[in-house]
Amino acid sequence: MNPASTMGTIVSKTHLQRIEKMVGERPAKARILAGGERLKEKSALDGFDFSQGLFYPPTVIDGVETHDELWREEVFGPVVVVRKFKVNKLSHLSPRGATNSN
Repeated sequence: MNPASTMGTIVSKTHLQRIEKMVGERPAKARILAGGERLKEKSALDGFDFSQGLFYPPTVIDGVETHDELWREEVFGPVVVVRKFKVNKLSHLSPRGATNSN
């Protein structure tokens, strides 16, 4: 592994498939703001071929409602769902609470 690398691999092919399924089956109204697809190209850092491993990029998704699976279930991967809300208004709707910043 290149010491300048800042991204590791997903733990197993089964888990990578779970991440791909959850992101792929997101609600139609949800938008992927970053990432969202398995890495298949070569690294600009050192030419490493990402298609030879279990790599999934950091992914940001918005437009998810509180009843959607992506909001309610932990992906356990480099996926985050973001949403605007009033402080403490939605924190009780997620088993992990809510975090905000201004």
